[in-house]
Amino acid sequence: MSMYSLVMSALKPLGVPTFPITKRADHETYITFFLYDDTAAFIADDKEQKTAYYVQVDVWTKDALIFTDLYEKARQALIEAGFIRRGVSPDLYEEDTQIYHKGLRFFYVPKQINGGIANEKS
Repeated sequence: MSMYSLVMSALKPLGVPTFPITKRADHETYITFFLYDDTAAFIADDKEQKTAYYVQVDVWTKDALIFTDLYEKARQALIEAGFIRRGVSPDLYEEDTQIYHKGLRFFYVPKQINGGIANEKS
């Protein structure tokens, strides 16, 4: 499983359109995410044994009433999937698009199996 698939899988139960990097189509509430870094988490015998991934997940909505609820649900879903929260942006309101926005940053070190990614909890 790729890192992108892992994030999509963790957020799928929320029932909110979720897109890697940028949204597609017209949605008033959606989630985007991207990998902003990856680095060696464990090196042995001069070889990278585990990779650490840094992921930013952005919650977007035009509905002020669901803004904090969606942020909390996304945060909790990723933590339950084994992601470690690294930081969060302030609550933002984008004037030009009239949309509420919040970015969440996570760290993840998966168990690697045959070049793929498996959740540590699997």
